[in-house]
Amino acid sequence: MVARELEGDLFVLTENGYGKRTQLSEYKKQNRGGLGVRTIKITEKKGKVAGAGILKDEHDVMIISDRGVLIRIPARSISRIGRSTQGVKVIKLEEGAKVASYSIVISES
Repeated sequence: MVARELEGDLFVLTENGYGKRTQLSEYKKQNRGGLGVRTIKITEKKGKVAGAGILKDEHDVMIISDRGVLIRIPARSISRIGRSTQGVKVIKLEEGAKVASYSIVISES
C-alpha cells in the first residue's frame, strides 16, 4: 500500500468484521530492504485482512458482507487505537459470513 496523503489514520478491516484506526505517526518510515511492521495480529477469530486505507474523521466507511448486508458507519465511531492492538468489532456478521468489500466515503456535508 502506498499512502498518497500523510493526514488521517490507517484503517484496517478483517474479513470477520474487526477493524481499527491507528495514527500514521505510529508507523516508522521504511527504507529499501525494510521488513515492514505489524499492524494487526491475524487470528482465526479475526480472519485475514480484508483491506486497509487512509481514513479521516469526516469520512464514512461502507462495508458489505458476502451475504449482501451493507452498513455505513461514520469514521468517528471506529476506535482509534495503537498499532500493536488487535482491533474491535466494526460490523456484526451472520454466522459464516465474511466481509466482501469496503469503501471509504468522503462525506459532502
